[in-house]
Amino acid sequence: MRVVILGCGRTGSAIASSLAAEGDRVSVIDKEKSHFSRLTPSHIESGSVSIVEGDGTISSVLAQAEIEDADLFIALTGQDTVNALAAQKVRAIFDIKQIVMRVKDPSLGEMYSSLGYEVYCPTENAVSEIVESLNREI
Repeated sequence: MRVVILGCGRTGSAIASSLAAEGDRVSVIDKEKSHFSRLTPSHIESGSVSIVEGDGTISSVLAQAEIEDADLFIALTGQDTVNALAAQKVRAIFDIKQIVMRVKDPSLGEMYSSLGYEVYCPTENAVSEIVESLNREI
């Protein structure tokens, strides 16, 4: 599978490394060059992970990451608006069907889910897990 990931923080780098270890080809986009140090060096050396420094909401940067060949786009920056803009652009311009985005604001998560995006909301997940653990203790 060909995957493009926007955001090379802890989550993005861990997902990139896991996918590369499974044999997928991964491109990772991030504005901060220093973030790429989180990636597994052997995956970069082997070519299973490629890096693109730049703004993942800009079409030319997405093209450098070979988005047109992607089976999956994952938006994992720390900014909901950036993730949402990139996801919309990837769907509308590059016609990528499978898109996952992280959003911290639950109301945005609901909206983007209703539009057909696969949404991961760490806020909702944390609330659910905490409430569930409290209910188990009672």
